[in-house]
Amino acid sequence: MHNAKKPQLVRKTALATALAAFSAPSLAQMTLEEVVVTAQKREQTVQDIPASVAAISAEMISLTNTREFSDLNKITSGITVTGGADGFGPIIRIRGVGNNAFAPAIRPSVGIFLDEVPLVELETAYNNMADIERIEILKGPQATLFGKEVSSGAISLFTKRPDTTGNDFYAEGNFGNLDLEEYRIGGNLPMGDMFALRASYYYAERGDIVTNRADVGGLGTNFGMGDYEKDGYRLRLGFEPTDTFSAILSYEKHNIELFGSAAVTQEYGDLYTTWRNNVVDDPQPGDLVPFDPFSGSTANAAPTNRETDTEIISLHVEWQLSDSWSLTSVTSSQEYTAEVTGEADLGLVDNDGNPLPDLGSTTVGPYFVAGFIQDRESTAVTQELRLNFDTDNWSSIFGFFYSDSELINFVPFTSPLGALPSGSIFQAAGDSDLTEDIEEWAFFNHNIWTIRDGLDFTFGVRYAETEKDAVKAQLTGVGVLEDLNTPPVPVTPWVDDVPKQNDTWESITGTVKLTWWVTDEVSVYGGWDRGFKAGGFNVCKGTEPEPLGCFNDDNFDEETADNFELGFKGRFFDNTLIWNGAIFYQVYDDYQVEIQDDEGIGNTIQNAAKAEIEGIETEFQWLASENLLIDGNISYVDARWDEYENAACLRPQYQAIACSPDPVSGDPVQDLSGKRLNQTSPWTANLNVTWNDTLNNGMGWYIRGEYAYRDDRFFFPDLDPELTDDDYFLLNASIGLTVQNQNWDIILWGKNLTDEEYLFNGSRNRDAGNPNFGTTPVEG
Repeated sequence: MHNAKKPQLVRKTALATALAAFSAPSLAQMTLEEVVVTAQKREQTVQDIPASVAAISAEMISLTNTREFSDLNKITSGITVTGGADGFGPIIRIRGVGNNAFAPAIRPSVGIFLDEVPLVELETAYNNMADIERIEILKGPQATLFGKEVSSGAISLFTKRPDTTGNDFYAEGNFGNLDLEEYRIGGNLPMGDMFALRASYYYAERGDIVTNRADVGGLGTNFGMGDYEKDGYRLRLGFEPTDTFSAILSYEKHNIELFGSAAVTQEYGDLYTTWRNNVVDDPQPGDLVPFDPFSGSTANAAPTNRETDTEIISLHVEWQLSDSWSLTSVTSSQEYTAEVTGEADLGLVDNDGNPLPDLGSTTVGPYFVAGFIQDRESTAVTQELRLNFDTDNWSSIFGFFYSDSELINFVPFTSPLGALPSGSIFQAAGDSDLTEDIEEWAFFNHNIWTIRDGLDFTFGVRYAETEKDAVKAQLTGVGVLEDLNTPPVPVTPWVDDVPKQNDTWESITGTVKLTWWVTDEVSVYGGWDRGFKAGGFNVCKGTEPEPLGCFNDDNFDEETADNFELGFKGRFFDNTLIWNGAIFYQVYDDYQVEIQDDEGIGNTIQNAAKAEIEGIETEFQWLASENLLIDGNISYVDARWDEYENAACLRPQYQAIACSPDPVSGDPVQDLSGKRLNQTSPWTANLNVTWNDTLNNGMGWYIRGEYAYRDDRFFFPDLDPELTDDDYFLLNASIGLTVQNQNWDIILWGKNLTDEEYLFNGSRNRDAGNPNFGTTPVEG
């Protein structure tokens, strides 16, 4: 019997100062101006869109000190954004639906777009948030507005455009605890009447956040991990020869280097127990007492070095053909590479710092590991064409989208096979090879018809086809690490003949909505959207003599999503109060669920029969006085599996309590019908208060407080109660001073000022099927 101990996150309080030079916005000028967005591929205000949209302006990005992509998790309710500083293991969800981590086989339900370019890898969104003009978050399936399929929501990032009418320059520095240093420079340079260049560069570094007590080679013991260094730049060349034609050619490149896992190990598995009982001759009824989760210590015998590179080239063309017709073209070429290297085989120390004996030449403490390397590369070419038609009472979009992407993921690995009472442990080396080519195209149409003054009808349709060619296999007993095998090791019999998988998925989705303007300032809307996500192929594992059965059984089906939504949007009290709200009901058929495998590495996707999500969300901004702004948002999301009878159980201790053998496969399963989806927090909320004023000498100043609440959540789809996160509150604050000419800002900001302890993420350790309770400390 294992004595599980619930993990908590090491608390980190971030205190920093920010110094900005030239063209910094003055908070004394804040008013409730209408935010112009392009959520429906045309310039509109948020109030005009019959959907739930969170728009974050450049001023609000600065005001909330949104420095990284994952900061969106703390300022907007109803979404979940986690991941490492380099985007490693990203989890992005909207209204409870999205992706889990480490599953290249599954397409994300949340679409991430940069200047209308669909990002081929989620990790590329985690580059520094420099020179961002605005962020738009669309909640729920987007059926007809994007060429790329979007089945649960979209996050669109828009960078600042080059401008031929004037120049500007800015410089910014951030300095904080955890040895945080960040520098940004950028600006706009007109080059005649037709050309303009906008450029930006950033550099950021952070120190260690976790202490590793393992003995790792020349690093010794008690060394720091989790430090990173990142830099990148973006160039945007604008060309505007006439009032009716413009083009922007963009190039950007980013690099991130990070050392060490930030996980805090909390519980060891069966191999460790066997080792304690039989090798160390120290029998214990349960697990070794873990490191104090609040100490910032871990015992990682194979710390990793991770390096990622992103390169994106895009061309955005807008041509006004006539008073009513316009043409937009968005072309991109993307490349993302990631290399992860690890080290091992060098011993471990216990909680008191005493050395622990090794199990063998390739075994370290409780973990049976060896050196490994991961090479991952994604490339994509995308093209979207949109023909827009606009008159006084009719607006239409006719769009075409094409994408050709390729993913190559190669991971040599070693994996434990088991432990004997004698203390002997067997391991097998192997290779996980994943290659997938995806070709997709779509036609989409979106229309807005003003039936009469105050009554709008929105409707559209999208047809899409997705074709996948894949070679996915996990091969044991072979590969570049095969010298680390311990006999007997099963060798994959079909190692030289891995079948190729191919399939095509077609879909027709659409939207129907009605908007009624009760007054010029208040509207109500209701409607339906259908989203779609193509199926795919899992990595085939095992040593069965007949591989074809393995591959046929490891496909997963497409997923469809229906969203029914009612909402209102309004401006009240002479435009000093903006208040929007919505209620929604979403149904996902053949919902794609990611399951971490017990065998080898990687995850498997399976289809739950149906998932249901219902909830409410609202947001407001209130200019209570000339100096006082109060804003906030709140979401309630009840996301549950409606039908999921053969859900996997992942942890042996939990299997004994909640699961029973499947009558066909014999695998432990449970009925999760009616239970909550993992990675969802029912209640999330933010409340913010800003006071701004002017000193006698003309200097402007402000003070802002931010209060965020996040409800509890399960991390794994089997709802293991030991892998959960409690609810928590975060308190952030900032104070700023703007000099008289408004060219300089000085801001002092702090995050998590109450030292709240919370769990950022959780994972399992593949130690004979037992979990690794881990957390990722972050700033704040």
